Amino acid sequence: MNMKFKFVKIFPIFLFIVISFNFFVVSKVNALSVETNTYYIYDENDSLLAERYFVEEGDIIITNNFDEYEVYYVDYSSHIAFAKKTGFYLEPKIINDDDGKVKLSPLIKKSVGLYMTHNDESFTPTDGYSSVYGKGGIHDVAKRLKLEFEKLGYNVFFDETLHLPHDSKAYSRSELTAKKLLAQNPDALFDIHRDGVSRSVYVKSVDGIERCKVRIVVGQANPNKEANLQFAMFLVSVSKEICPWLFLDIYYAKGHYNQELTSKGLLFEMGTYLAEKEIVLKTTPFLANVVDKTLYSTVVEDENTLLIKDEEEAIQEENSVKSILESYDEGKKENLKQDEGKSKLIILIISSIILTLSFSYIFKKRKKS
Repeated sequence: MNMKFKFVKIFPIFLFIVISFNFFVVSKVNALSVETNTYYIYDENDSLLAERYFVEEGDIIITNNFDEYEVYYVDYSSHIAFAKKTGFYLEPKIINDDDGKVKLSPLIKKSVGLYMTHNDESFTPTDGYSSVYGKGGIHDVAKRLKLEFEKLGYNVFFDETLHLPHDSKAYSRSELTAKKLLAQNPDALFDIHRDGVSRSVYVKSVDGIERCKVRIVVGQANPNKEANLQFAMFLVSVSKEICPWLFLDIYYAKGHYNQELTSKGLLFEMGTYLAEKEIVLKTTPFLANVVDKTLYSTVVEDENTLLIKDEEEAIQEENSVKSILESYDEGKKENLKQDEGKSKLIILIISSIILTLSFSYIFKKRKKS
């Protein structure tokens, strides 16, 4: 009788442990299976152009040489896609200027916002799994990037809010986080991810040292796409001068990635799930430095020329990349004000017409009576 009582008492605990363990294993197995969906994108010469975890017709790849390739065919069964070269962008030229005389205010405050839409993303060689239902290894990368920005004097608005599960609605959930960060008025907002492709795509030997590249993702489905794409190109241009290995490419995808919220919002793919997290962590100071140089030490002289200054020198603030990008947001706000003004005027006119007709109707009724 006592044995039966003990069994009844212990069984629920045993059952809970078994279910929890199965959920833990299944969540990781399912996450691992997601990573087998890599798409291989080939150019017109059947050469491998890029890899990505998901591809759609109309996606655009902009190489580090600023050549543009557009995906025109996707075979979803074999995970093979084909892209053709559709043109090129004029590469902003970086000129090192040693004669800068105009000083930037020393009171300038630098800030950036960081968050993770896909919190589960991890690094298999280091974390032991590619994803986990919770805070994955990508949080460690974002924390290290936060630290590197802080070393450069930044005020970092960092948010680790979970947006689980990793599904099509994750960006809708992370939009609230992005809006909360933007309310702090950061100079840029970055969504930190890791990719789901081969290790060799991101990890390259540079002077005998393994380095991990970063892919910039810009969404086509947002009104800030031109500004965000310009920001991405400025980053690539500056990196080619001070850290040429850093960026893999710019992937101009069909999504929005919450970039409709700001002209200074980008998504960074920090390596891939098959890369060692330690290598990815070592990329963070280089990325922070390039962002810093681009936003605060780079002047747009004309549409094709960027001027990058030494740290001891300064730049004309009104021509800085930061100011140029902010002008997009200001223009957008002005357009919204104008649209609101037009809407109010239309409402006022319609209300006046309705009011006039109503009074006219009442007057006629009373006259007849």
